[in-house]
Formats: sequence, C-alpha cells, structure tokens
Amino acid sequence: MKTRKTKSSFLKNLVFLLLLQAGTGYGLLFAQNIDFGKSYINVTKGLNGGTLETGDTLEIRATFVVRSGTYDSCRYQDAVPAGTSFIPGTIRVLTNEGKIYKQFSDAYGDDQGWNSGSNITIHLGFNPAASPATAFRRGRVASSHKPSFYGNTCIMIASFRVRVTAATGSTIATGGGNMTYKQGISAIQTFTFPANAVMVYPNYGICSNTIGTNAIGTEFNGTFGSGQPRNRGTSGNVPVGYTYKFFDAGNPNDYSYGIANNTSTQLGYTTSNSWGIPDNSATTHRVFRVWDIIGDHTGAADPLAGNTAADTVANPNAGYMLVINAAYRIDSAFQQTISGLCPSTYYEISCWMRNICSKCGCDSNGRGATSTAGPPYYIPTGPGDSSGVAPNLTFEVDGVDYYTTGNLMYSGQWVKKGFTFLTGPAQTSFTLKFFNNAPGGGGNDWALDDISVSTCSPNMSYSPSLTPSVCDSNTLTIYDTVRSYFNNYVYYKWQVSTNGGANWTDVTAPAGPASPVWNGSSWEYVTSYTIPPSQTLVANNGDLYRLVVATSVANLSSANCNFTDIANIIALNVIDCGIPLDAQILSFSGDNRDGFARLEWTVSGTEEALLFTIERSDNGLDFVSAGTLSAQSTDPLNNRRYTFTDPRALQTGTWYRIRMTGSSGRSVYSRIILIGGETETLRFLRVSNPFGNSLQFDVNAGAGMPAEIELTDALGKTVQRKRWELFAGINTGKLDYTGNLAPGMYFLRVKTSAGIIAKKVLKNGND
Repeated sequence: MKTRKTKSSFLKNLVFLLLLQAGTGYGLLFAQNIDFGKSYINVTKGLNGGTLETGDTLEIRATFVVRSGTYDSCRYQDAVPAGTSFIPGTIRVLTNEGKIYKQFSDAYGDDQGWNSGSNITIHLGFNPAASPATAFRRGRVASSHKPSFYGNTCIMIASFRVRVTAATGSTIATGGGNMTYKQGISAIQTFTFPANAVMVYPNYGICSNTIGTNAIGTEFNGTFGSGQPRNRGTSGNVPVGYTYKFFDAGNPNDYSYGIANNTSTQLGYTTSNSWGIPDNSATTHRVFRVWDIIGDHTGAADPLAGNTAADTVANPNAGYMLVINAAYRIDSAFQQTISGLCPSTYYEISCWMRNICSKCGCDSNGRGATSTAGPPYYIPTGPGDSSGVAPNLTFEVDGVDYYTTGNLMYSGQWVKKGFTFLTGPAQTSFTLKFFNNAPGGGGNDWALDDISVSTCSPNMSYSPSLTPSVCDSNTLTIYDTVRSYFNNYVYYKWQVSTNGGANWTDVTAPAGPASPVWNGSSWEYVTSYTIPPSQTLVANNGDLYRLVVATSVANLSSANCNFTDIANIIALNVIDCGIPLDAQILSFSGDNRDGFARLEWTVSGTEEALLFTIERSDNGLDFVSAGTLSAQSTDPLNNRRYTFTDPRALQTGTWYRIRMTGSSGRSVYSRIILIGGETETLRFLRVSNPFGNSLQFDVNAGAGMPAEIELTDALGKTVQRKRWELFAGINTGKLDYTGNLAPGMYFLRVKTSAGIIAKKVLKNGND
C-alpha cells in the first residue's frame, strides 16, 4: 500500500541502471533510492475501461520517485507519439493520486514546462528553498519534498495529454522519453524509458453471447485453486519482481504478493470484515490496519460481493485469490502463454478484480487517509474517497497493449474487467500479461481472481421445434437460426446421431460462407436440412440432428474449434399417423363478453362428422368439460367458423381448449388460451421438481413474445440457455441433457420483455 510504480519500470531496466551507476560509487544503494516509471491512462474510457480507439484521449505519465537523498538536474523530456496530436493546456505535474500539482502553459520561457515542435519538456523540483526548477534550469528533488508520500518519499508524475489520430489496426508508441538527474558532483545521468506499443483496436467489450470453455489452463484455469491453509504458496505465473508473503500485519508489503483464502492477519485471524478501519486493536485484524478482510471470488453466490473470508479452521476447501501490493519495481502481475486456440476466432479475455483498501490514500502533503493530525488534514481525491491510487491494469497480448481496465475505485465489491480479442488467420497461441498501469502512491492494493480466456460463441435456435413430429416415410425440413454478435461463424454442416449422441455423422458437406444480416442486436442467418423419407421411418424415431458451425472450413473439421449448441439438439419424433383426421383446427381465440367467456375457432373444410368438446380449467392443468358442439355439414373446399359461450360466469384466470373428435374416434386438441387473467402475464404452472435427465415445465403467458430460458447453478453459473417463442396461453418447455449436471440446487428462469420469473429446482439424480 506504499509507493507504486508502473508497467514500463525499473524491473525492465534493472541491469541498465546498475551498470549506469557502477562507476559513480553509489551502486545498488543508489539504484534503490531513485526510481522511474512510464504509463498512460485512457481518459476517454474513464472508469469503465476499454481498448484504445481513434479519437480517444490518452494521458501520458512519467513517474519520478526519490526514496532517500537529494538529486539535482531533474528533468523529463518526451515526444508526442506518432499517430496522436497534442492537446494544448495539458502539460502538468501530478501527485501520487493523479491530482494536478503544477499546471504549465505550452509556451517556452514562462514556467517549468513547455511544448516545442511536439517535444515536451518539464523541469522538476518545486521546493523554493532548495534550488527549484525554473523555465531555464532543471531543479532539485529530495525525498522530503512535495508531492510527499508520508514525508519520506517524493513522488511526482510528469504528464501531458494527446488525442489518438491513428486508424484502427495501428500501434501507438507510448514508451520512450527520458529523465535526467545527478547526485552531488557526479555527472548528469539519463534514464530512457523502454519502448511500449498500444494497439488501436475496436472496443467490442465483453462477450454478450455464450462463453465457451476457459482456455487459460494454468493456475487451476485462472481460479488459483482451493484448499484449507490460508496461504496457498507461490505462483509460477507471477513474475520475479514480486516476493511471495504470508498475510500478516505488515504483509504482503510493497513489491510483494500473496495467494490466500482469507486476507486477515496471522495473529489477528478472523472471518469478519466488520472491524474498524483503521483497526487499532492491540493485535490488528487488518493488513496495515486498513485492508479489507475477504475471501476469493470463484463460485460466489453473489459475484459482486464475492465470498466471505474463509474459516481456515473448519473449512477444508476454500478458494484462493491472488493479492498484489503493487510497488515501484513492477512488471506484469500475471503472465501465461496460452496454446490450443482457434484461428480467426473471438475470445473474451477477462478477470475479476477488487480494490481491497478504502483508506490507503496519501496526499501531496504526506498525510495518510487515516491520519488524525492536522491541519493540514488529508485531501481526498474525490468527495468521500480516501482509497488513494486506484488500481488500473493493462492487458497485453504478445507484447502489445490492447486494453486498460480504467481506474478501479473502491466499492467493496468485485468487478469484472475484460475485452474481446480476435485471433489471426493462423494464430493458435498468445502470451497474455496483466500489467499494473497505476501511476504510483498510496493505495493500489488489489485482488485478482477468475482469469478467463474463453470463446465467444454464437447462439443457435432450431425450428420447427426441438422434437418435431413427422409421419412415417415423409420428408421433414429442419432449420437453425445462427446468431452472433460477431460476423464470423459463417461455415456450417448438418450432422445426425443414431445412438443418442455418442457418435455423429455428417449428412451435408461443409458449406459457407453464409451471408448473415444484422437484426439490430446480432448477425444472423438461417440454414436448413430436409430429412429424406428413407430417414423418417419408425425405426428412426429418436435420431438426433444438429448444426455445427465454425469460422473457417479448417475449423469446421476441428473438434476444438467448431461449435454446436449441446444443450439444444433436435430429437426426431416419427409417428405412425394411421388414419388421420381430415379436419384441422386453424385458429382458436376468445374474449370476455359481459362476464362470460366467448370462444371462437375455425376448422378446415371436411365432410367428416366432428364433435367439439369445450374444456375449461381454473388452474391451467386440470380440465373439465364446459359443453359440446356438433359440427355442421361443411363443404370440403371451405373453412367453417364456430362460436361457443361458456354458461358459467367467467372467473379470473380461466383456461380453455377444444378437443375435436372425428368419426374414427381419434381426437386432436387445440392450443390453450387464458381469458380473464390478463394481470397474470407470466407464471410457472407446473415444473418437474426434482428433475433428472430432463427438466420439463409449463409457463402461462398473457401474450405472445420471445423469451429466454436459463438454468443456473447455486453459484450463479449458467449451465443451459436457450431461446423460446411464447404464445398467449400455456406453453410447454423442456431442457434436455441435464443428466450430466451435479446433484444440487438450481434456478430456472424465463426472461421476457414483460418480466422475469424464477423457480428453485432440485437436481436429484437421473431419470
């Protein structure tokens, strides 16, 4: 929680700096007393974060830190990056918390900063009693000068802003520039910041559609695992610039990290986060007396709140998280080479983060947020904000920055951060690094969990239904509507399984590319397959059909790179139609007429004798006869309309259906409608609870509308999702292939524009 530094930092230049000082007599001690860092903030993307796009405003920041001693000839020089334009009036020196400490004009000769031909110069050192900087002289900076960090370290940030003019696909060089300094009679030294590239890239955000398998692989698929000990142990993915520490009153300290399931101190062990801040107990429960006491994020019932601090005595298997106390000498906080990726495929790269300190700030006067001495008192960054430097991460892919998280202000909650990355035409791996991009100073203490690199998958909607019926030896055409936010799943093929999904065989050759159209929220196209009569025999009852899609023909043949909706597969229902009814119910509707239900239906023309039984139900499940009506003689070429008024006064929420019986004794039913229950627009009528290999349910809808069915586990993770078209009345739904779900509690939700209904259901084994 003490002083911080940024991505392009001392770690990358440690060897250079040691060699630089080898002949001066200061050696390693000198290298530890002064430090530098270079970073940037995407001002346009604000707190939400995002990729760098044309037109965005960047604030370039160069940190100059004096930990002890005094240095002269302190100056920062830099060039406005190619592909950007300088924003006038933005040459400044900032405090450790990013507040403006000194503001300069752009002109030369009137103050300590200026812009000359896109070359930025800032003379540093502003103590009027100690050879201060002027417009024509570099200044002196001592560890006791302002902006001060607790009175013993001076942290100042030279900065200017630019607007991105480069086109999408270009890179902006935010590295380079230099700091000069000298100590005593030694010669002036120059520290040059390393190169750094930022990609101008579309800001897709996080995938709005289904997320596929996590490809992170290492560190228990980005969850950091679980166990009983509070402190797990080191990680090979955290760089050597950090030292692993157990949690205690003063650890993890600067330059350190921990992996734990409870962030309380060793001697002040607790599972409660209700202790005072600062916690001035004789044995403090909080790291530095101020850190939050929390558990990890994985599997939390409330993903924003996360898990409470684990009981490491009674709980044998609590989840771990990575906790970083960022410092001067910081490089990547996490890095991993990820293989087995698919070319030309969109991936969500994301993680969950949490700012764990609400009172870690230290202002330019050197006053900490918990200090009661004054005046001057602590100056907060914003109203009520005493968290200090907010964590801000950069996601780097193969050495190029693609995304910044924005400042993670303290909220006491976890926040998901990430972006969508498109692999190249032949790319199957990349190296991912998370850099701390915060400017330095009090605060910047954060937890990281649930790192994910997951496929952004399309949504698929089959029709005419998931269990279409076809008469023996008749053709049947099945359809799939493929929808995706990204216009790239355009290659496809149909497959059949005759053994319950154990094996699949192609029934069409690879096809594509399709030509999706934008429907207002996603790209979509429809493909179909006509099942021939030879494959609709009674023996084919139960055959499964599915569509497989991919981003290229090569990916279509790869089990790892193609996609199909495993939760929704067409199951063929072949029936022996025998002697069919000549007539069909073409339409059925009804309304409230002066307190009585008046029903109306239309039947196709037929010479067959028909009997209509009108059935009513007060609960939508159990039906009784409300009356009968015999068909009048009809012309087979003309349809016939019938009406019926229920003699019983209409009650709120009464359901009706028509049973039509032919002369052969065979019957068919109409759809079910609801009259007088308009206030109950959406509700569950019946749910198979507990459920096994499938989950069936009936939903009443007051009107036709699109819906989405979602089944989540007790931790909030979605295990199945499908689209559903509701009509007015009772709708029967089903989720198949639930047999592989673990026993336990789940939540069934139906989401529509009219609202959301939810039902707790129990998975109690398989049917």
